[in-house]
Amino acid sequence: MSRLKEVIPMFLPLILMFYFIYPQALDIKGSSFIFLSGVVGLVLYVYHKFPFKEVIYVLIAMGGMLFICYTSAWLNNTDDPYTFGYFRSQIAWLFAAYLVVFSIYKIHGKPSFDTILVYIAAAIGLQALITFGMNTNDGVHDFFFSLQMQSEYTEEVMEEGGNQRLMGYGIGFFGAGAISGIGLIVISCLLMRLKLSNKAFIALALLYVLIFYIGLFMARTTVIGAVTGFAVIGILYLWDNRSMKKQAKVFFLSLIFLMAAGYVLAMFYFPQFSDWAFELFINFVKTGKLETRSSSGLDEMFRIPEDLDTLVFGSGRMLFSDTDVGYSRMLFWVGVPGTLYFYCYPMLVARFHMTKDWTVNLVSAAIIIYSMGLNVKGWIDLNLIIYLFFFYFMFYKYYIYIPGRRGTRTTAGSGNQKKRRNRGINHINIIN
Repeated sequence: MSRLKEVIPMFLPLILMFYFIYPQALDIKGSSFIFLSGVVGLVLYVYHKFPFKEVIYVLIAMGGMLFICYTSAWLNNTDDPYTFGYFRSQIAWLFAAYLVVFSIYKIHGKPSFDTILVYIAAAIGLQALITFGMNTNDGVHDFFFSLQMQSEYTEEVMEEGGNQRLMGYGIGFFGAGAISGIGLIVISCLLMRLKLSNKAFIALALLYVLIFYIGLFMARTTVIGAVTGFAVIGILYLWDNRSMKKQAKVFFLSLIFLMAAGYVLAMFYFPQFSDWAFELFINFVKTGKLETRSSSGLDEMFRIPEDLDTLVFGSGRMLFSDTDVGYSRMLFWVGVPGTLYFYCYPMLVARFHMTKDWTVNLVSAAIIIYSMGLNVKGWIDLNLIIYLFFFYFMFYKYYIYIPGRRGTRTTAGSGNQKKRRNRGINHINIIN
């Protein structure tokens, strides 16, 4: 019973994390969850008397990109409604991240960085489980379909997309694979950072396989996340003496059997999608090349503006521009300077929460590199994950406290807090 009392409160941050990552999964009077949670997070942040000065720096950095976008639109004498919507979403995600991380601190008191990673993995795993249910049971499908926003994922879109692939709860197509890949990267980090019990190890390994196959059947870009996760495991295995190397070996051995079992189940439940989902692997066996029909045409989609004005200043509008490639779409939107700033922005945010523990920094670096890799195939940013990391370390930098209306309440003893202040150091060494 006592264990149950500990677990039940954890559902609040889990639900907040879930809809933070999948905001379109919940329709709130025609708006996604992220705008409501962003407003609540902003109000909470104001109520706590603006506790972190670094938030101002992040907003200034965000404002730099906004300035570039509107300057490009002004120079081209055009108006792009997408620009306003994009930055409104970024601000909402920023303060929604504050709400999510605050709830985790409120429940756990002194959560570790790995606690944040566990919540991310759990939320992505939950989405995979719901997606499986929606595609195997009409009742489950109808219930969750009624909850999600239908302005973008209408019944017609869901049905058309569902003829080729799994359509996930609250997300589909390219974005579904991108988020599933984050889950694989996060689990890879956890396997190397945490000494797990047998039950926890099995649960995490099964979660990995679930996310991989459901993600693969939603969008094949999930494979990029798996590759990035394996790279993280390799780096930690070779250069981090504290990593769980024996655990990594057991994981890879277990993965052979679990992946085989997952393949059998995937073929049993979704045989109609198998040729599409496994096209990359089928082509590799037949031709020795890792390519699909969609990826083989990417060379032709790498487009660069031909006139100098567009190359430097962009067209001022975010358009398809006859290309899926994220880098090309950015060049046509805001030119070379704006494109460079856009892809450097998450690095600027991550710089505010860099620690002296390089293995922690590696997680942020992996997410950023993964995002840049995805932009070869489509246009996306994964700033929402960077915002979560940012606020987690802001709480640590300010002595692990939970803001209160009358000041701050530390989760550590006030005496220890005072000693740390006198020594002039933080609970975790943050690079200033």
